[in-house]
Amino acid sequence: MAGQDAGSLARRRGYADRMTDFDHLRAEDREHVGYIEMTDDGAFVPYDLLRRRRGEPGGLEEAEAVLDEIGLRLLAEDWILDADGDEPLCVRILEVTRDAVVVAPALDSAAVAKSLDLTATVRLPLPTARLRQA
Repeated sequence: MAGQDAGSLARRRGYADRMTDFDHLRAEDREHVGYIEMTDDGAFVPYDLLRRRRGEPGGLEEAEAVLDEIGLRLLAEDWILDADGDEPLCVRILEVTRDAVVVAPALDSAAVAKSLDLTATVRLPLPTARLRQA
């Protein structure tokens, strides 16, 4: 906004005096779509719900726009879970909280292993390097 610095814009939006990392809610529907980190020099960095950095430090409105564009689509995508010593597994996200993500095996139409436990879930602390987009 013309004539406003990032700090005053953040204070107006209720972000002042919070942690340097705060939730971003999409304006149109108030859906939680990510996090924004405020750097020591007053810039803002967008992170998606899985705590993956999604842009460079910049203005608050730019960081918000990045997260608004990403939205919740990552919840509908297939993911690959790098399992400890096992074959990577195709999974779907069941739940995301501030600190963790819960995933479960996804059905692969090409081949379904009879030994695959479709009721098993894995809880991963965020951020995690064990989860990547399929």
